[in-house]
Amino acid sequence: MRPLGIPTVIDRIAQQVIATELEGVVDEQFSPSSYGYRPNKSAHEAIENCRINCMQYSWVIDLDIKGFFDNIDHELLLKAVKHYTDKKHILLYVERWLQAPVRLTDGTLKHTEGKGTPQGGVISPVLANIFLDIVFDKWMEKRTPEISFERYADDIVVHCYTIKHALRLLEAIKKRFKECKLELNSEKTKIVYCRRNQKYHPPFKVYYQKFDFLGFTFKPRVVKERGKIKLGFTPAIGSKNISRIGKDVFKMQLHRWVYFPISRIAQLLKLKIRGWINYYGKFRMSELRKLFRLLHLRIAKWVRNKYKRFRRKH
Repeated sequence: MRPLGIPTVIDRIAQQVIATELEGVVDEQFSPSSYGYRPNKSAHEAIENCRINCMQYSWVIDLDIKGFFDNIDHELLLKAVKHYTDKKHILLYVERWLQAPVRLTDGTLKHTEGKGTPQGGVISPVLANIFLDIVFDKWMEKRTPEISFERYADDIVVHCYTIKHALRLLEAIKKRFKECKLELNSEKTKIVYCRRNQKYHPPFKVYYQKFDFLGFTFKPRVVKERGKIKLGFTPAIGSKNISRIGKDVFKMQLHRWVYFPISRIAQLLKLKIRGWINYYGKFRMSELRKLFRLLHLRIAKWVRNKYKRFRRKH
């Protein structure tokens, strides 16, 4: 759980106008490896690119920035915005929104203290992309142009050929973020081995062999390529998301909707089911069986509750 900063109606309209204008200026200069909150870019593109790179590189650095939206330094962020545009009205409004206090639910005002941008504002994703484009994307392209990475907002995955290179690069990234007044989450940041072959593996014990990115879990799986079955490193819906959706289905109390016909239940559920299939079914749809098994159990219980003749049927 994290607090969201919801703008007032007037601020939301103004932020949308500035965000659209600012996006038109900066989007062409962003790195092609940045996918989050950009026109004609999607999470599926980031995942597909990550899948291809995992088959080429042996190691992955899964980066997690500690409280990114809460810890962005205002001075550095304004400096990054000035790097892309010198339009006075954009700089004026961005500075005002960064400095504006947040009214909490109890009515008290919380001041920004020179850092953080409210997560939930229309302009926050554009500002986050501008900041990380200079702090991370441009720095990576200049320092290690041979290395591939994917960034979706503050979710970052970096690919390396060797464990030594991954360790050195991780230390350099930590130093870079520290210079920019950000910090990596040591518990969630990890180096993962992309095991995609049965025979060849490192001579030492590897602690991490899977990682999560945009709701998908990347790990060794059996795949069929050009008619041959082999071990690959591919994405599928993560177990955390299956558990989360399962809890949501349970909270709906579907088995108690006995006053509805099955056609009405189908109508109420179809948007959710379509969303699950369209997003999580893009890669390895067979993994959705675990999710739909939970839904089937709820519907079976609804049948037993609604029709007496099935009450004793398992």
